[in-house]
Amino acid sequence: MPDQKLRNMLQERGLKATSQRMIILDYLMSHKTHPTAEMIHADLQTISLATVYNTLEKLVDTGLVVVIDSHDDKRHFDYYGEPHYHIINQKTHEIIDANNFDVQPLLDAARTASGLNISGYHIELYGVDPKDAK
Repeated sequence: MPDQKLRNMLQERGLKATSQRMIILDYLMSHKTHPTAEMIHADLQTISLATVYNTLEKLVDTGLVVVIDSHDDKRHFDYYGEPHYHIINQKTHEIIDANNFDVQPLLDAARTASGLNISGYHIELYGVDPKDAK
């Protein structure tokens, strides 16, 4: 992704556009694998693990990145520029991106129940392969 677009994305969320932040954000935008901090560190090698963790925390705080709990005792990260939901296989811990259903009825119900203007969402669905269910 062009540097200026990454720089703008970070600055719009009040973050200084450091080279490490731009590299990690670009990595997450181009990798749909829901990596852990350790995976990102292993792939990027030029950025310390502490910097990867610190950068991910800041990106999560801004809403550009979300944390996914796949119940494998690891925190997985995903670029969240376009809201979508995740389906997690409870046996294999595979995380699948999906956006093939209309969330508007859910958002309307949340607004009605809370009285709040809903500004975003993060949905995780869990399941098992029917062949594995007993």
